[in-house]
Amino acid sequence: MKKSLLVVLVIAIVSFIVSLFVLYTPIPSNDPDGFSAVRAASYIEAFSREPHSVYDPEAHEDVRVYLEDTLKGFVGDANVTEMDYPASQVGDDVAYDIRNLLAVIPGTSSSGVLLVAHYDSRGHIGRNGELGRSYGAADDGYGIATLLEIARLYSERSGLVNSIYLLATDGEETGLYGASLAAQEDFMDNIGLVINLEARGVDGAAYMFETSTDNNKLIDFYKNAELPVAYSLATAVYTVMPNLTDFTEFLAIGKQGLNFAVLKGLYNYHTPFDNYTAIDLSSIQHYGSQIVPLVEEFVTDSAYSDVNYFQGTTDDIFFTILPGVFITYSETLGTVLNIVTLVLFLALVVYLVWKKETTVKAFFKYLGLLFAAIVVFAVLGLYISKLIAWLGGTTWSLTYVRMTGSEIPTLVILLGCILFFGWLLKSKTAKTDYKAVMLAGIFVNLLLALVTGFVLSGASFLFFVPAFFGVISLIVISFVKNRIVRHVALSQNIIWNMLLLVPLLFSLFLALTVGGLLALLVILIINISIVLPSVFLQLDV
Repeated sequence: MKKSLLVVLVIAIVSFIVSLFVLYTPIPSNDPDGFSAVRAASYIEAFSREPHSVYDPEAHEDVRVYLEDTLKGFVGDANVTEMDYPASQVGDDVAYDIRNLLAVIPGTSSSGVLLVAHYDSRGHIGRNGELGRSYGAADDGYGIATLLEIARLYSERSGLVNSIYLLATDGEETGLYGASLAAQEDFMDNIGLVINLEARGVDGAAYMFETSTDNNKLIDFYKNAELPVAYSLATAVYTVMPNLTDFTEFLAIGKQGLNFAVLKGLYNYHTPFDNYTAIDLSSIQHYGSQIVPLVEEFVTDSAYSDVNYFQGTTDDIFFTILPGVFITYSETLGTVLNIVTLVLFLALVVYLVWKKETTVKAFFKYLGLLFAAIVVFAVLGLYISKLIAWLGGTTWSLTYVRMTGSEIPTLVILLGCILFFGWLLKSKTAKTDYKAVMLAGIFVNLLLALVTGFVLSGASFLFFVPAFFGVISLIVISFVKNRIVRHVALSQNIIWNMLLLVPLLFSLFLALTVGGLLALLVILIINISIVLPSVFLQLDV
């Protein structure tokens, strides 16, 4: 028992520590021959000295002139175009002109990749808690600085097969006006791929959080990125967020593409705290680590000269499991894996009942207990998040509670729920029923994997991974008596679930804020419904 407990603790601690590196961001570089976050920061310092929204015409124009001069210095005057739209063309209720900037680094083919970022900062109070008057250092200084660094890197390159289009849009914060107008321009006929660069926070990993539909070719292309951080669950989450980006306007005209943003540091977002003193060089470097390899791949391969190259046929399922380790597979394969795992599960249940290692009655008993726990923890998550928002003096929302200091309470609540659920299972379960408890958890995860596989495939991996490894571990310990092998089989439930769940829950917290505690607790309980009984089994090995 003591040795088994030691094994469990070591595996859990090591797995947790490793999981903290899944969202690793690189050391900032000052390499003149590569993407430099240090140099990118110098651009940000220059254009984030004042708030520069469309409501700050002098500062706004100063930033536009700085960007235009800098781009011309990199790619030449002839390759930079002002795209000006008078207020009357923008909209009846718009009192300001929209002025985009388009820079082109020509290749042999006019077909190209379009990199987009907006240069206007937040100028008015928006959702609850936003102060307005942002300096735009991260939103969207990170995106603009990335565009400028790519302009610098590729301006001297010769022999490019495909072209690079760099678009600095205006009026994003007030209605996506610059992107909407640019989307109607003739140059869009040459665009085969759109990469939009945004920021919803100031630090942490730069997530590839949104794609166009039928993304299988896009995801295959995204594998070229260094230190990729992406979850197919994110697009589903983003659809319920109160945010739109310039990317929305390019999706509307049928373009294929990828959308990137940092998420950590929401309190700075759209406030005066989004200034130069708060920028994170490692986060900026992470944009470069992902974007530059994608641009390099695009401009050196003639296959991408076909502007319809990225028109896919299905959506991929994908997630990051280790630093730089990106798992992806098709919806079809996902469905096959879910069905195969279900068949294995049913066969295992029949075998265990036949061998009298469990009973149908015990299975349904713990299935009922698990469903009850999910409902209870969902209610707890809902009302605790409302309480935290009330104590923080801000308005509650399921996806947007703007406050500081909610990280530690959320972590304590999650850990407390794990301990309470573990105690509940332990106190209500006889040792002979641990397999029945684990079977109930596997069934719930498999059911959700199958359902989401058909209605929201990007989320299916969240339930498939624990279900699959749970089935495999139970099969192994049911047929193999070797103590070491049994430990290994049960330990993988800790390892893989920790590597998947810890960074994913953290990412969902960044996206949903503490308002999403309901969803976080439900996901947590469903996941550990397999992990905890496997731990109990391991302690008896």
